Amino acid sequence: MTTFRQDEQATGRSDGYAAVDPVTRQLIRGSLRAAKLECELIIERTAMSAFIREKKDYTVSFLDARGHEIYGDTMGSDIMGCVWQYYPEETINQGDVYWYNDPYISQGSITHTPDMVFISPVFHEGAVVAYCHSFAHFWDLGGSRPGSIGPANTEIFHDGTLVPPIKIIDRGELNDEAYRIILRNSRYPDLLEGDSKALMAAAQRAQERLLEMFDRYGNQTMLAAIEQDQRDTAALVRRKALEIIPEGDYSVRDYMDHSGVEDRWYSFHLQLSRRGDHIVLDTTLSDDQADGSINFVASPGTLGAYFGQHFHQYDPSLLSNSGLVESIDEVKLRPGSILLPEWPAALGCRAHTFTKLKSAVRAVLAQATDGQVMAGTAVYVIVYWRMKDDTGQWLLCTDGIAVGHGARPFADGLDAIYQRHNENYPGEFMEMEFPLRMERYAIVPDSGGAGKFRGGCGVIRDVRLLADIGTFGLRVENNRFPTWGVAGGMGGGTSRVVMNPGTGQEKAIRAFSDDNTWSRGDLVRIYTAGGGGWGDPLEREPHLVNDDVKDGFVTLEAALRDYGVVINPVTLKTDEPGTEAKRKDISSSRGPTKLFHRFNYFDTADEEYEWINEHFPR
Repeated sequence: MTTFRQDEQATGRSDGYAAVDPVTRQLIRGSLRAAKLECELIIERTAMSAFIREKKDYTVSFLDARGHEIYGDTMGSDIMGCVWQYYPEETINQGDVYWYNDPYISQGSITHTPDMVFISPVFHEGAVVAYCHSFAHFWDLGGSRPGSIGPANTEIFHDGTLVPPIKIIDRGELNDEAYRIILRNSRYPDLLEGDSKALMAAAQRAQERLLEMFDRYGNQTMLAAIEQDQRDTAALVRRKALEIIPEGDYSVRDYMDHSGVEDRWYSFHLQLSRRGDHIVLDTTLSDDQADGSINFVASPGTLGAYFGQHFHQYDPSLLSNSGLVESIDEVKLRPGSILLPEWPAALGCRAHTFTKLKSAVRAVLAQATDGQVMAGTAVYVIVYWRMKDDTGQWLLCTDGIAVGHGARPFADGLDAIYQRHNENYPGEFMEMEFPLRMERYAIVPDSGGAGKFRGGCGVIRDVRLLADIGTFGLRVENNRFPTWGVAGGMGGGTSRVVMNPGTGQEKAIRAFSDDNTWSRGDLVRIYTAGGGGWGDPLEREPHLVNDDVKDGFVTLEAALRDYGVVINPVTLKTDEPGTEAKRKDISSSRGPTKLFHRFNYFDTADEEYEWINEHFPR
């Protein structure tokens, strides 16, 4: 059990800084946003690997002298804790840059080995006043296969080189010995060198920009403005948590298809409890850690920030900072569980778990708000296309593929989105850089969960191999367990993978698997999953269903079956009297909806758990 609310007593925030006027605070906020954007563009424009420069899997954040976030995307992680463990604060010097990627030493601040962190201290008036942090997903760090992480990995050593916190730049001088060792452990050292130097440059530029702000506004004004912003965000998320969560207990359970090694499914459990003004999140009933790579090293700060992020939507003018963790008083994690695995469990495909964990936060809140949350979002897809070029060298294309996001209480879910600010590879890029041809990129009809507001649709992606031989690894989730719908909305469609569809060589490929072989001319088709729906599908406006049919998002069959909308297959006009009658018939035979839907409607986690154990015994 861990208590982590960052109140005055815990953080020592009793400095007594004078209040900063609103205009100056807005100027400082604007400067922070501009600096973050500039430094992230440095990464995008100077990095070498496609996952950073094309996919845009990177971020830059600013931390105060205590390591608490000023502004950025660290999501409650203790970025500085493990650095201070090896380099006490009094030994840190101007011009230093620190580097690490070890998920266990960092206690989940980094969640798998390809994610690298670079940190630059900011000195002003002779003391450290802040830290700047750059982060990105790297192409290859050694490990069992090109790309490092993969479904078949069973221990952290398979996931690639572990870098504990090191001082890669000491007072402006590169630690060349350590750098050469790390580069030597990558199959693609040129990419690793280019990416790491881009991240170092971004952290150093962020340090320069933050120092300019301290020079411009003064030490006391900057520190006071930072603290006030952290307090304002904390006050918002705490106030909304107490407004939205009634006293009581609320629990959910979500499921991962399998670990990549065996075929049994895994699950985690969340229980949110409020007694008075004390809010506790308990995860201890989650399954034991997996034998494969879907384990996630969760931290109290991260789980608190997941809730805080939900409440932050009520005033997005406030900065995303360490105040996000203030919504929850206490988090309980069980060592040895899938949410707190013990060394040396593999972590490479932890996104299967943490993406569903973010959705589960909303599912818990759905019980407290009568369903006024976004429905479940599918887990984004990564495919490792590996092939030999004409010289016999192995090439790697790490391809992130979009999925459908959950519908909202006011709008449909987003279609064909990878993850947050990340992007999908353009087909032209893949074909220019690799012996691959993207032959189809389209929406999967009926993959968005039916609802008053439809869930976002997944995509179909056809990729053909133009090299002689190759292998591929698939990190595709939601093949067995679809996303959940809420407030009467239905669950989303599932994923699947087929090789050489429509030919005599057609065969299904296990959606979460590795070391699949393919040869010149083979085509792999990937269907990604959709998001859950929101609200009763029978309440969706018939003209919206008709539009979806015309646009290819919903088939005529699903329009009739799920929405009760009768559409003429020739003219594509809606039969209004027929629709009214059909909806009455569906409502009568179906009965009332419940709070959640996945395979069928259910209200409680226990109700669904019993059904799943009966129909998917492990």
